[in-house]
Amino acid sequence: MNQPSQLPLLIGIGARTRKSPYFDSTIKYGVRGFTIYNKMYLPTGFSDPEKEYEALINDVTFGDFAAERQVEVTGPDAYDFVRYITPRNLSKCEIGYCKYIILTDQHGGLINDACLLRLEPNKFWISPGDGDVLLWLQGIAINSNMDVNIVEPDVSPLQISGPKSGKLIQKLFNGIHDDLGYYKARETNLGDIPMVIGRTGWSGELSYELYLQDRKKGNELFEIVHEAAKEFNAKVIAPNTIRTIEGGLLSYGSDFGREHNPYTIGLDRLVDVDQDVDFIGKDALKKIKEDGPSEKLVGLEIDGDPIRKAPENFWPIFDTSKKKVGRLSRCFFSPRLQRNIGLAIVEIDYSEPGTVMTLESPNAHLNATVCEMPWFPAEKNTNLD
Repeated sequence: MNQPSQLPLLIGIGARTRKSPYFDSTIKYGVRGFTIYNKMYLPTGFSDPEKEYEALINDVTFGDFAAERQVEVTGPDAYDFVRYITPRNLSKCEIGYCKYIILTDQHGGLINDACLLRLEPNKFWISPGDGDVLLWLQGIAINSNMDVNIVEPDVSPLQISGPKSGKLIQKLFNGIHDDLGYYKARETNLGDIPMVIGRTGWSGELSYELYLQDRKKGNELFEIVHEAAKEFNAKVIAPNTIRTIEGGLLSYGSDFGREHNPYTIGLDRLVDVDQDVDFIGKDALKKIKEDGPSEKLVGLEIDGDPIRKAPENFWPIFDTSKKKVGRLSRCFFSPRLQRNIGLAIVEIDYSEPGTVMTLESPNAHLNATVCEMPWFPAEKNTNLD
């Protein structure tokens, strides 16, 4: 009898899926695979995930995060429109500030999470996770009676992360951005390469993002960063699952979706139902706040052998009586903690730290315990001293 093929699964490269300005560089420096994210190829790895993790927490890393697309909102009513689409109170969002926001629907469900950059009084970039946020916001704008223009600008982030990333930025820009504060952004250039630099990033470590504004300069920028980073023992990496789980950094479509609300996933700090502004989902979120959520996102510590392959599907979670009470989205072995950790959404009665439950993985039933998270909060120190 013929045995099943053990050949690796490959992703087809074609014209229908967009390539980033750094695509040739990712090939040159040994990318092992891609996924599709915001209708664009996103690298999934260049070496073993734990090796990339070690470089991220100890030195400096950089890579192609261009699939982190931007939605640009401009026009006379841009500020009012941005306040309408999110429950976060943006009354103190000044020019040059970045804010972590959520987008909710009329029922309080989560459309996505995003990083908001305010570049001018009426110019905003919204950088969401994987999804159709551009279409969502364009649809809202049509019936909003607000004078706004919503497009996807050709802006492509190159992310630089790790404890030495501040020193790499200092070297690249001759120190002119040493004063750039956490979650701040400004327009700049590197030689003749125009960009916005932000103290933002989805890594859990100290991070900067170079929002390239001329796609023809993508591989040139990649090479400049690669050369400057050599003295810091840099590695080219992809988004790292281990560190994002450790930091409790959530992934839309995986850790949560539209069926969830901000209170379920612990982002109630981004909801102000008492502000004067009327935003989408305000009444629904008021009721959810009053009633309390029925589910909650939690951290899990998981028994068993080290998990070194991320789940391909959600793993069901059962209580001690074998009742299904939730599902695990992501897990991996943490080298620093020397244990398996993961993120899950469970019924509210099972969300207290110390609660014991069972995961049904493809190969075994694993005991797990609810714990506090994040295990390692996001790093904010530039380490320039």
